[in-house]
Amino acid sequence: MSPDWVRILLIALSGILNAVGFFGLFLVFFPGLTVSWLGHLIWVIYVGFNRGHTPLQFGLTIAFFVVNTVLMLVGSLTDNLLGAKKSRSAGVPWWEIIVSWLGMLIGGIFLTPIGGIAVALALLYILEYRRLNQDREKAWQATKALAFGYGLAAGIRLIMGFVMVCLWLITVLFL
Repeated sequence: MSPDWVRILLIALSGILNAVGFFGLFLVFFPGLTVSWLGHLIWVIYVGFNRGHTPLQFGLTIAFFVVNTVLMLVGSLTDNLLGAKKSRSAGVPWWEIIVSWLGMLIGGIFLTPIGGIAVALALLYILEYRRLNQDREKAWQATKALAFGYGLAAGIRLIMGFVMVCLWLITVLFL
């Protein structure tokens, strides 16, 4: 293959990974940030981090990739940490959070991502209802805390994913 075809192929592959990663953030268990990061990694390796360009281009390429790496790592932990934090602040024991998370994972595989969220919330409500001597209000408060934590985390991940795709685009188009 000629170098132009290789370049076009790698831009396409990198772009597809970024798009799949970003839109994959709408799925509960899909590692969208990691997939977008992989698209950026392929591109910067191909261009050698723009080592042969000006020092500014080289430095910006490295800086953007480092920022994307940090966003990917932090964003990958955000879901579980925010969901757990909000639930723990409502008094939910760790074991219930873990059971709820496993229910979300299994439900997400078999019942679609929305089904996974529904399973997680239903499980937490049932567990809290039983643990709290059938107090519906307290069980509902704990369930709302988990839902709010997961919703907040999803919003944060979407913003992170958008920033990651924008940094990749700047790297491809301007550096």
